Amino acid sequence: MAYKHFYKAILFRLAIIILLAGVTTFLYFVRQNYPLSIVSGLLLTGAAVNIIRYFNRLNKWISFFLLGIENEDTTLKIPSKSGNKAINDVYKGMNRLNELFRQTKTEINTREHYFRLVINQSSTGLFSVNEKGRVININPVAVKLVNLNEYHHINTLKAVDAALPDFIMQSDPNPRRSSAIFENRYGQKLLFKLSQIIIKNEKIRLIAVSDITKELDNREVDAWIKLARTLSHEIMNNIAPIASLSQVILGYFSRKDKPIAVEEVNPVMISNTVKGLKVIEERGLGLMNFVDNYRKFTKLPEPHLKEVNLSALIENNLLAASAFPGFNTIKIKKSIPENILFVTDEKLQSQVITNLLKNAVEALLTGETENPTLIIRLWQTDHSVRIEITNNGPQIPVEMREQIFVPFYTTKENGSGIGLSLSKQIMLTMGGDVLLNTKNKDHTSFMVVLNKAV
Repeated sequence: MAYKHFYKAILFRLAIIILLAGVTTFLYFVRQNYPLSIVSGLLLTGAAVNIIRYFNRLNKWISFFLLGIENEDTTLKIPSKSGNKAINDVYKGMNRLNELFRQTKTEINTREHYFRLVINQSSTGLFSVNEKGRVININPVAVKLVNLNEYHHINTLKAVDAALPDFIMQSDPNPRRSSAIFENRYGQKLLFKLSQIIIKNEKIRLIAVSDITKELDNREVDAWIKLARTLSHEIMNNIAPIASLSQVILGYFSRKDKPIAVEEVNPVMISNTVKGLKVIEERGLGLMNFVDNYRKFTKLPEPHLKEVNLSALIENNLLAASAFPGFNTIKIKKSIPENILFVTDEKLQSQVITNLLKNAVEALLTGETENPTLIIRLWQTDHSVRIEITNNGPQIPVEMREQIFVPFYTTKENGSGIGLSLSKQIMLTMGGDVLLNTKNKDHTSFMVVLNKAV
C-alpha cells in the first residue's frame, strides 16, 4: 500500500496520546500523584502538539496543491524528501497527481489549439455570444461576413438587419426558429443557424453563418426554368390545337386568301367546322382554367388566424370527401384524438386537407389496388401538430418525388398540377409545411406540419 507508512505514523501517535491520557488520568485520580501526573500531562500535550504539527506540515502543501489546481497552476514544486518516510509517501502521491493534472492540461490546451485552428480554417462563419450579448469567440469568416469582432456587442449586427440581434438573443430557441436568412450590406444572403449550450450555469449561444447567395440564386433560377417549362408546355398544349384547327377551318372557307362562294359550302364543311370550334372552345376554356389556377397560386389570401378545432375540421373534411366518386369503396382508418386545438386559418387549412384527401382517393382508384385503404392520423409533439394522410395505392416513382411540389407539374390526364404546390405554399405562408413521407415502402404518406409559435 502506497501510504502504509503514513497510516502507521498516525496510528503510532494516536496510540501514544491515548496511552499518555490514560496514565495521566490514573496518576491524578487514582494514585493522586500530582507531580507525576503533571509530567505525564506535559508529555500528553507534547504528543498532541506533535501530531498537530505533523498534520499542519501536510496540510500546508495540500492547500498549496489544491490552490494550484483551482487556479490551473501545475508549476508547484512539492519536496520529495522531508526526513519522514510517511510524509514522503504523501508528497510522492501529490507529485504524481500534479504531474497527471499537468499532462491533462497540456492535452486540453493542445486539443483547444487544434479545434481553434479547425474553426479558424472553416469555410463557415462561427461565433459565440454570452448572456449579455457579448461576442466571446469568432472566426475570420464570420468577421468578414458580418463585420463583427471579439468582445463586440451583437447590437452591431443591426447594420446587417435590425431583427438579427433579437433572433440571436431569443430565449430557448426551438427547431422552428433556429435558422433564418438575412442579407448584409453587400447583398449577400446569409443563413444564420442558432444553437445553445450551458457552461458554468451560463447560456452560451453558438451561431453558424454561411453565405448561401449562389445556392439560393441557383435554386431560384432552377425554379423559374421549371416553371417556364411547365407554363410553356401547358400553354402550347392548348394553343397548338387552336392554331391548327383555325388553319384547317380557314382553309375550308378561303382560296388564295379570298373567301369562297356561298354555293361551295357543303354540309361536311359545316359539320367539321362545328367540331373544330368545339375543340377550340374546350382548349380555350382549358387555357382560361390554367391561367385561373396560376392566379390562385400567385395571389394567396392573407391568412386569418384563430383557434381551430383540428379534430372537428378533419372530420368535416372527411364528410365532404365522401362526395368524391368511388369514395364509398375505400376503407377509412382514423386516429384522431378529440379537441386538438391550434391557431390557424380554418378555410386555408381545410383547403390543404381537402387537396390531400382528393389526391389520396384518386390514387386509390387508379389501377387495381387491393383493399384500398385511407389512413388519417392527427397527433401533437412538443413543437408542432401533425396531420398524416396515407394511402396504399401506387407509389410515387423516385424520379418524380422532387417534382411533385413544382407548380403545374402533373402526371394526371386532367390534372392541373396545382393541388400539392398550392397546399405547400399555403402551409409555408402560415409557418408550416407539407412533406412527402417515404419511410413506408408500401404506402404513400403526406404529412401536414403545423408549427407552434415561440
